[in-house]
Amino acid sequence: MYTFSNHPIGLLPMEQNYDPSKPSISEFFAGRDVFITGGTGFMGKVLIEKLLRSCSKLSNIFILIREKKKKTIMERINEIKNLPLFDKLRNEQSELLDKMIPIQGDVSLLALGLSQDDIDRMYNVSVIFHVAASVRFDDPLKTAILLNTRGTRELIRFAKQLPALRVLMHVSSTYSNPDRYVIEEEMYPAYANWRDAIRIAETFDEQTIDVFAPKYMGFLPNTYVFTKSLAEHIVNEHKDRLPIILFRPSIVISSMKDPIPGWMDNFNGPVGLLVGCGIGICRTMYCDPNNIADFTPVDVCIKAMIVAAWKRGTEPDQR
Repeated sequence: MYTFSNHPIGLLPMEQNYDPSKPSISEFFAGRDVFITGGTGFMGKVLIEKLLRSCSKLSNIFILIREKKKKTIMERINEIKNLPLFDKLRNEQSELLDKMIPIQGDVSLLALGLSQDDIDRMYNVSVIFHVAASVRFDDPLKTAILLNTRGTRELIRFAKQLPALRVLMHVSSTYSNPDRYVIEEEMYPAYANWRDAIRIAETFDEQTIDVFAPKYMGFLPNTYVFTKSLAEHIVNEHKDRLPIILFRPSIVISSMKDPIPGWMDNFNGPVGLLVGCGIGICRTMYCDPNNIADFTPVDVCIKAMIVAAWKRGTEPDQR
């Protein structure tokens, strides 16, 4: 398994070991079926747009989507296609948008909620980006475990069925190990047993779990970092059976320039604060000056993800 953080240290091994005989990134993705979870989220949308525009010869991008707010999966995928993020692609190569194929499912469900017909349709998938997660810090522990932790287990179970799989990227977070000031590209001891956590979430109701959640999570500040940490250990246990990358971005904010500067579709995390500062509403902030807010533009993060997937996918199978 490769761990990868989108900072200069994480990029060094790629630069030092670059082999000019390898296919380029666009050549690697040509003709491939890609499966993306979390494609309706902030990072997922930017990932889809970048893959279509820069790796236009890929075959299909299957996007896991659930019905939401009485909207069908087709209505939701069409809404994504009409976002300003896709203006450049829509104006220059609109036919590429037809490669976005919605797949009915839900990461929080067993077997991802996939039908057998859709499993058969994705038989030739060779690249998976597992981006889906609940990024809310105040989710009930039961909800967070079923989506962030068990959802990762279910994704891996699906990946085992794919004979052509070349790379599976699990998107985690730098902050899944919040007790460490510096995060190296390695695995750290688990805060709990992921199997026990899933068993608890499947057995007890939300209210019961919330009673013992603070004790169970220990010093960890919220359900997000706890369940993302558990998911990392699921991924790590399968490193010898699947071509896996564990990718840990820091705090992802609006795009720097690609395809348009400053694109953002929500006010999650620090973005609301940054907007307030930018327009002059927020001028002071009470905080610990020793804390570091490590931001990364979403387009930089997505490029790092694609490069990491290419690097793992073009190397000999080391499982």
